[in-house]
Amino acid sequence: MRLKFWLLAMASPFLAACATTGHADTSQTDSPLHGFAVWAGIATNPDQAADFVQASRPQGKLDYMPVGVTPASSKDKAKKLTPLELKALEDELEATRLKNAEAAGVTP
Repeated sequence: MRLKFWLLAMASPFLAACATTGHADTSQTDSPLHGFAVWAGIATNPDQAADFVQASRPQGKLDYMPVGVTPASSKDKAKKLTPLELKALEDELEATRLKNAEAAGVTP
């Protein structure tokens, strides 16, 4: 027990360095210090993600927005509605509002 505590006390700066220098491309279990941390009882091996989690993650490399680039405004992306489409949307929203108010027991 003393040996384990002594080894843990001596290795703690290295283990802290491992915790702060992880990379997304490499697994946490690749590091020999991770093996030591598991042996010392202060780290665990990560479990495999559930199927629904893996299915929801995007495949391949993600394209991130570079720093300093302004994305296109939502006005540029918005679809212009015709007056008929706008009226249909308003009627649908009003019907949903009345249905929700009735379900809540509130008089609109």
